[in-house]
Amino acid sequence: MRLPVLRLPRLGLRARLSVGMVAIVLLIALGVTTAALHFVKRNMQAAIANEEFERISAIAEAVDQKFLSRRTLLRTFGDSVEAHHLSDTALLQAFVKQHKSLKEAFANIAFVDLNGDIVAGINGPPQASINIKDREYFRQTVATKAGVISQPYRNRLNGQAQVAMTEPVFDTRGEVVYVISGAVNLGEQNFLGELANVKFGQTGYMFITNTDGIVVDHPDKSRILQRADAADGRNPATERALAGFEGTMEATDRTGLRGLYAFKRLGQTNWVLGCIYPRDEAFAQVEDIERYTWAGALLLAVLVGGLAFAVMRSQLAPLSRLHEHMKVSRTASNYVPMKELPPGDEIGDLSRTFDALMLERQTSQERLQSSERFLRDVTDNLPAVVGYFDRDQRCLFGNKAGLAVRGRTQAELGTFTMKESLPDAVYRQLVPEVAKVLTGTATRYVGTYERNGREAFFECHLVPDIRQGGEVVGYYVMTFDITRQKVAERERAAGEARIRTITDNLPALVSHVDASLHYTFVNAHVRALHDNAELVGRLMADVRGIEDFKIVEPYVRRVLAGEAVTFEKTGYSTRGVSQNWFQSHYIPDRDAAGVVQGFYAMTFDVTERKRAEIRSAESEQRLRGLTDNVPALLTELDLDERVVFCNGRYQSWLGIPPASIMNRPIREAVGDAHYEMRKPLLARAFAGEEVSFEQTAKLLVGERTLQTTYLPQRNAEGEVVGLYILANDVSDLKQKQMQLDTLAREDALTGLPNRRSFEEHVREAMARSRRSGIPICLMFLDIDYFKSINDSLGHAAGDGVLKEFGRRLKESVRETDMAARYAGDEFVILLEGIAGADEAQLVAAKVLAAMRPAFVLSSRTLQVTTSIGIVLSEEGEDDFASLLACADSALYAAKKDGRNRFTMAASRSETQRDSSWSRQESLAR
Repeated sequence: MRLPVLRLPRLGLRARLSVGMVAIVLLIALGVTTAALHFVKRNMQAAIANEEFERISAIAEAVDQKFLSRRTLLRTFGDSVEAHHLSDTALLQAFVKQHKSLKEAFANIAFVDLNGDIVAGINGPPQASINIKDREYFRQTVATKAGVISQPYRNRLNGQAQVAMTEPVFDTRGEVVYVISGAVNLGEQNFLGELANVKFGQTGYMFITNTDGIVVDHPDKSRILQRADAADGRNPATERALAGFEGTMEATDRTGLRGLYAFKRLGQTNWVLGCIYPRDEAFAQVEDIERYTWAGALLLAVLVGGLAFAVMRSQLAPLSRLHEHMKVSRTASNYVPMKELPPGDEIGDLSRTFDALMLERQTSQERLQSSERFLRDVTDNLPAVVGYFDRDQRCLFGNKAGLAVRGRTQAELGTFTMKESLPDAVYRQLVPEVAKVLTGTATRYVGTYERNGREAFFECHLVPDIRQGGEVVGYYVMTFDITRQKVAERERAAGEARIRTITDNLPALVSHVDASLHYTFVNAHVRALHDNAELVGRLMADVRGIEDFKIVEPYVRRVLAGEAVTFEKTGYSTRGVSQNWFQSHYIPDRDAAGVVQGFYAMTFDVTERKRAEIRSAESEQRLRGLTDNVPALLTELDLDERVVFCNGRYQSWLGIPPASIMNRPIREAVGDAHYEMRKPLLARAFAGEEVSFEQTAKLLVGERTLQTTYLPQRNAEGEVVGLYILANDVSDLKQKQMQLDTLAREDALTGLPNRRSFEEHVREAMARSRRSGIPICLMFLDIDYFKSINDSLGHAAGDGVLKEFGRRLKESVRETDMAARYAGDEFVILLEGIAGADEAQLVAAKVLAAMRPAFVLSSRTLQVTTSIGIVLSEEGEDDFASLLACADSALYAAKKDGRNRFTMAASRSETQRDSSWSRQESLAR
C-alpha cells in the first residue's frame, strides 16, 4: 500500500526570490563564520598544546637537575673515600657516619664490596648479610667502572619503589674496590613526590614511565612498577612516546577519556615524563568562544536576511498583484482590466500588454462562438455522426449524435481523441482510413459494429482539411448507419446460399415438409432417388409408399409436436435400396411465434458405417482371442486412467475377471497403495515417455518377476490419447542371468572368486576403509616353482595343485575375508578390519603352515610352497593399482630372498625416504 505523500504548496516567484536572497545571506554568513572559527580554533589549540609542552619540559628539566645534583654529590663523596684510602670496613663505616647530611638526598647510602656484600651504610652496619650481586646496576657499575642510575625496583626490606644511583671507588691502582649505592625513594617529597601536586586543569595529571614501558610514577600508586599496558591499558599516545616521540598529541586512554598528551624524555636516565590534559578542560574556552560566535553569526544572518526579505517583497508587490489578476481573469467569462494603475517600470508595461491581449482574445472568442452555434444547429439535426479531428486525432468538434456515442459533452471537446470517442472495434477498422486521409486523400469505408447485442453496419466518409500550401491540419468525419440496407442484402444472400448448399453440397436426402405433410422442398438427391419426379406439393405418404410411411409416421408425429427426432432404418424397398442403412434427422420448423409450421428432414446413407461397425466387432473378437493367449498382461488406459481393455491373462494369472475392472479407474483396480507407487511412472508415460521397470508380483502360481512397460498411445497428430501397459513374466530369464553372473565371477577350476569379482570387492572394501579409518591388507601369492611342476608332470597335475592350493587357501582365512585366484598360479587375499601389521603376519604365517603338508595327487605326492607379498593401505589411499603394485614388489622380494616366506612392504612415506625394503620374514620350518 502506498503511503500518502505530503505535498507542499507551490511557492510564487516573489516568495522564491525572497527565500533565495535570505538563503544566500545565510550561506555567506555561515561560510565566513566557519572559516574564521576554524582559523581561531586551530591557533588557540596549538597555543594550548605548546603551553602544555613547555610546562612538562620545565618539569623534566627540574627532575634532570635532581638526578645530576645527586650524582655529583655521590661522586664527590666517593672521591673523599679514595683520598682517605679507607680499606678497613670499620674505618669506612665511621667515615660514612660522619656524613649524615647525605640522608637529605638519599634514603640510604651503602658501600658494597666486589662480592656484592654491603659492608657499610649511612644507617649503620648491616644487621644481617645482604648481597646485591644479582642487581643489574651493581654488575654494570663494576663492569664499566662508571656510575649508573638503575631501573626502578622494589626494596626487599621495606617494599618501597626506589632507584639506585651508583659510583665506583678506586684504589691507588685504579681498580674498583667498592661501589657506592645511593637509594632514592621515588615517593620522596623532595624528589618525585611533589609531582602529585602538579595538575593540568581540574583532573589532568602527570606520570613517568621508562623506555621499557615500566611505570615509575603515577597518581594511581597501584600502577607503579607495573607495565604501562597491563590490564588492557594500551594507549597509542604512550606507545608513541616509548618509541621516541616528544611533543604533544591527542589520544584516548583505556577508560575512553580523550585528552591532550605531552611527552618529554629525561637526559640523565631513560625516563619519559608525560602528562594528560582532558580535552574537554583544555579546549573549554575554545568551545565557549565557538558557541558565542555561532550565536552571533546566526543572529546577524537572521537580521540581514529579514531585511533582504522585506526589501524583495516590497519590490515584487506589483508583480504579485498582476499574477492574482491573471488567475482571476482565467476563470472569468468577461475580462475586466486592472483597476489599480500599474507602475511605470517593466512590470507596468507587462500589465498593460496583458490587458490589451486579453481584450483582443475576448472579441475573437465571441465571433467564434457565434459561428460555432450556427454550425452546431445544422449538424445536430443531421441523421449522421459529424465530427472534426486535428492531425493528432484530438476531437475539436462533434455534433449531438457524435458526442452521444461515448456519452461525451461539449465541455470535453479537445480533451479526448478519436480512439477514445469510438468503440474499440470501430476504431480499429478506421485506422487505415485515418492514415489515408491524413495524406490528403478523401476516403469512404463500410464496416460493422455491435448494437444491442447484434451486428450493425455503418458507412464512414473522411475528408481532409487542407490549408494553403497543401498542409493537412485535420479531417472531417461523417458517418451513417446502413444496418437495415445491409441486413436485407445479407438475408437475401443467405437464403440463396442456404438453398444452394442444401441442394448442391450435402451428401444427404434433404427435404422440407409442411404441417399438412406435403413436400415444399426436396434436394437433387431426393429427386434422383425418385427418378427426378416432381415431388413438391405431393403428400409424404404418396411419395414414400404406405408401408414405408407407417415406419416413419411415429417420428413424424413427434417432430410436429416440436421434438427433434433421430432414428435409423433400412432403405426403401420400393426404390431398390432395401439392403442399405439410413439415419434420418427430423427438425421442427417454427415461425416467429414458436409455432411448428412443418419440419426439415435430413437422411444420410450410413451403410458403410454400419458395415464397418460389424467388421470392427468381428475384428475385436479376433483380437480378444489373440491377446487372451499372449503370455503377458495387456492393459489399455484412456486419459482419465480408466481401463478400456485388458486381456484374459488377468483371470489365469491373478484370478481377476477382465469384465470386473473394465471401465473402472486403474486406482480402484489395483488398490491405493500399489497405485501410489506407480503414479509417478504413469505421469511420465502420459507425458509421452516410454517407461519400463521390473517388479515382483504374487501370481496364482507363486511369486514371479514381471518386466512392465508403459507405452504412450498417440493419435495422428502425435498427441497422447491413452496408454498401453505390457507386463511380461521374466522370472526364468532373471534366474538364468543370475546363474551366468555367478559363473562370470567364479574361477571354474578352484571355485574361488575370480579376478573380476575380487577387484569389485576390493574397491568396495577400500571405500569402507576410507570411511572407518581402519586399514585393509592385501596379500599377493604365487606357487613356488609352479612352471616346473606343470612342465614336468603335465597340466593335469598342475590343475590338481591349483585346486588343492585354492582349497587350503580358503580354509586359512576368515569368512569375512576374501581369497581369490587372480591369474595362472597367482592368488590374492583381502583382509578387512585388521589391527595392524602383526595380525597380517599371523595370517601369512597361517597360510605358509597350511601349505606345508604334502599335496596328494592322483599319481604321486608333492611338496608345494608359496611366497607372499603383504601391503597395508594407508590413510586416504584409494588407488587399488598402486596397492597391488606394492604387494607385487613385496612378493618379488620374498622370492628373491629364497621363496617359501612372506615379505611386508614398507609404508609409501618411508619408501620415499629410503628405497630399501623393511622385511619381516618367516622361514618355513
